[in-house]
Amino acid sequence: MDNTDFGLSGNILQFPTSQVFRTTLLSSEIQKRANSIESNYEDTFDYSVYDSLATKFENEHMPWGVVYKTVFRLANYHPTCTRCHYAFEIDTYGRGCVFNCGYCYAKDQLTKHGAWNKPHPFPLDIGEVRRAFASAFESDKKSKWNSILRQRIPLRIGSMSDSFMWMDKKYRVTHELLKILKHYRYPYIIFTRSDLIVQDDYLNVLDQSLAAIQFSICGPNEELTRKLEPGAPNVWKRLNALSILNKAGYRTAVRLNPLFPTFPDGYFTNKNRIKQRFDKEVPKFPLFDIDSAGDFLGSLSDVGVKTLVAGYVRLSPFAIHQIKNSTGIDLGSFFDSSLEKNSGEQKHYSDAEIAFYYTKLRDICSRNGLRFTTCYIGNGIKDYYQYQKLWSNERDCCDVRNEVKSFNASSQDIPWEVRHISAKHKRLVEEGRLVDGEVHKYSS
Repeated sequence: MDNTDFGLSGNILQFPTSQVFRTTLLSSEIQKRANSIESNYEDTFDYSVYDSLATKFENEHMPWGVVYKTVFRLANYHPTCTRCHYAFEIDTYGRGCVFNCGYCYAKDQLTKHGAWNKPHPFPLDIGEVRRAFASAFESDKKSKWNSILRQRIPLRIGSMSDSFMWMDKKYRVTHELLKILKHYRYPYIIFTRSDLIVQDDYLNVLDQSLAAIQFSICGPNEELTRKLEPGAPNVWKRLNALSILNKAGYRTAVRLNPLFPTFPDGYFTNKNRIKQRFDKEVPKFPLFDIDSAGDFLGSLSDVGVKTLVAGYVRLSPFAIHQIKNSTGIDLGSFFDSSLEKNSGEQKHYSDAEIAFYYTKLRDICSRNGLRFTTCYIGNGIKDYYQYQKLWSNERDCCDVRNEVKSFNASSQDIPWEVRHISAKHKRLVEEGRLVDGEVHKYSS
């Protein structure tokens, strides 16, 4: 992938070097775009936040400026996520995330480009969002996003960074996005780790008929969570937020994603291989202890969570190094090197071990009144079909369709010709088509 995946070139507000930090340019240009199409939306957003950022960093070298300009992404043209049901994405902050999770894929990729938290995430150009929705629903102007928006394909909020970082109390970009979505009655699914979402001013602009909310919690171990996700709210705060949301009538889920296995690959399914690899004591990573999973899943049920979404971990060498530095545990040794094709690629567990965990989790969920599903992203299309029979709702990998009133479509309804138009990497579209065309190999 190159920089365009992350809005580092071609998608950022570009001004001549001498003009980057003239504060009158940022707010006036963004506000002008926001209101370039006549709309009945009442625009009360304070655009001066962009000027404040420009002034703050006017003496620093900021090669990409202080505005994140990648607005929408459609990811399901890519061969790794053609079957994703919620691949129409938006991040309200870009080029970093203050939660700074050690296993984060975005952190890995953006660090390589020197763009991770340098010095911190920057807010989205909300003017482009306003213009896109006005174009789709209040004009006959052409836009590459119009067909997707008019189909009301649910928008996924929070992909490369968390949109509910506490900095939004100052910049209000996520808050404004929620207002826009409510005005246009547009469905959305939120991925977050943050209890900011249950602040009164955010609850006031959320909408139960439009929103599905999924909290990421990798396990109940607070000590390890603090080391792996140093900037994120603790597990108790997330559970409390889920309780508030459920009492308010929202459809919630917990994403055990990434699912970190308790023991090395083969512990439950290949004992002989474990004996070959470990002469003495078998190491343990107690972030999520599969042997006591019932207690954790029971606590989710107690606060009203409806669904567990499990997504098995895969780790790059960069992430393994980050995790070892923060926890002292070398997760690289948990992966079976005999399964690796390339030492530099992301490391995966064996199909047998993954199937063991998923099946056991499904059974524990059933005993605790939870629905179950899996996320296949990053693990290959076979994982989509291989574990689909374990899902409570085989029509939807996030278990939202038919559960939230406005979710009547998904990214699967977007034709390939539209995916091609929206793709940033045209060369991958045909590869994605081929992958998607081979589904009979896995679904039969």
